[in-house]
Amino acid sequence: MTKAYMLDTQEAAEEKYKKWEKDPAPFGWDVFNQRTLYNAYKKRTKNIEVDVEEYNRMKEADPEFYRDASSLQYGKAPKTSEDKIDRMVQELKDRDEKRRAFSRRRTFREEKDVDSINDRNEHFNKRIERAFGKYTLEIKNNLERGTALPD
Repeated sequence: MTKAYMLDTQEAAEEKYKKWEKDPAPFGWDVFNQRTLYNAYKKRTKNIEVDVEEYNRMKEADPEFYRDASSLQYGKAPKTSEDKIDRMVQELKDRDEKRRAFSRRRTFREEKDVDSINDRNEHFNKRIERAFGKYTLEIKNNLERGTALPD
């Protein structure tokens, strides 16, 4: 334990330790591996409540509820209730809303100099400026003053 946490309250220190114990978010190609996709599936399905009575009723009503390879009822699915469909639609809407809230659109600054033709070009220009801005600063200043142009 570091001395900096000795000065914090117990609750604040516990929150910091919980952040350390939390699994890091998937990065790069790890987003598409099987473990990450399965964890996302578990996270989405943990809020779904299972109606055991309805499940047992459906199992009793259909003798081939669990079909084997020799079943002749290929492609037949049990009727899905409207309530389940509504829950699925609501879950998809919630997920879409959460995704929209996570990614926010940047505010437009009126006073900023315009040096791009669209949003994508603006993002590209920011990246170029970050990488090469210190090298091109003098050239930009000379162009603004007009001293870089020949007579």
